Amino acid sequence: DLKGKVESRLLSMWNNMKFGWTVKLKTNFSKESPVWLLGRCYHRKLSPSGSLESSTEIGTEAIANDSVEQIYGEGIEGFKSDFISKLWMTYRREFPTMSGSSFTTDCGWGCMLRSGQMMLAQALVCHFLGRSWRWTPDKPIQNAREFQEDCLHRMIIKWFGDKSSVNSPLSIHQMVKLGETLGKKPGDWYGPASVAHCLKAV
Repeated sequence: DLKGKVESRLLSMWNNMKFGWTVKLKTNFSKESPVWLLGRCYHRKLSPSGSLESSTEIGTEAIANDSVEQIYGEGIEGFKSDFISKLWMTYRREFPTMSGSSFTTDCGWGCMLRSGQMMLAQALVCHFLGRSWRWTPDKPIQNAREFQEDCLHRMIIKWFGDKSSVNSPLSIHQMVKLGETLGKKPGDWYGPASVAHCLKAV
């Protein structure tokens, strides 16, 4: 058991060194350009111009229930609110070991699994709460509908908890267990097709 923990720590340190380096690149984004997030257009300007209206046609189906003016009216603050409402899954360490291994981290090999989890989480949020739903942790719950939405949001998060549990059927532990049917084991790199098969099996 001690040997497994030491191996896991060394692997985690190696992966942090190998994958933890980032290069700061200067971006050249125009502050006057609209920002798109999952079919929604946000712009610093509060009123849509003709050229921007034509660009919303790409996301027309995604914003069918909202007017162009409403989407633009949200501006950059609307983008921030939308962005922070997305569930984010990333490398973790020191979670409970996965069955048949000593792994307590997915650093260096779990990126595609985490990407798959995030896509599924977004689909579940859209299904249960709608695309226009926003997470507002600083705002007190006002009514029964908001209470129900908060409970649904928490339930979705719980489904992705990093542990082997019936309460977390979409955890990385469960995904890796499903990956065994594809010949994968903890620590193996998963490609997009492997993750898609795991998500389908869930």
